[in-house]
Amino acid sequence: MEEHDNMDYFYQQVLQKDVTRRLQVGQDLIDYLNDPQRSSDVEQDKPRLDKTIDELTGWVNSSNYKVALLGIDIAGAFIDRLGEQFRGYLGTVVPALVDRLGDTKDQVREQSQNLILRCMEVTASPMYVWERLLPGFKHKNFRSREGVCLVLCATLNT
Repeated sequence: MEEHDNMDYFYQQVLQKDVTRRLQVGQDLIDYLNDPQRSSDVEQDKPRLDKTIDELTGWVNSSNYKVALLGIDIAGAFIDRLGEQFRGYLGTVVPALVDRLGDTKDQVREQSQNLILRCMEVTASPMYVWERLLPGFKHKNFRSREGVCLVLCATLNT
């Protein structure tokens, strides 16, 4: 096991504000989360996990679209890894995803929508997620409002 194969290391990396560093470490974190043998310590320290996911929402809200996409991908990796345990973080992550539904880049909007839908499949019931999405109908950004409507259509179609 390498010395940087632990959540303490990745928490410190998530705190980094440097875009280049974020882009470098992001894929490493996704790979780490996708390998349960390497990442056995993810669920062990809940306060650290809380802080990591809180900081990760800063990535999702980044003005750099590559960092935002990477943040969405990492959030997806956490959802896949934690499953229903991620439910407690929806109140933090969903508002950031609603903001991203208003992004100028199509790719960011699509990935945000897909991650919200995946939350409904993996983490919690659609009704639970929708309770957190409702403020999105009054969002100041028209694209965010439109994105929430698209999520509603996709939810109804599944």
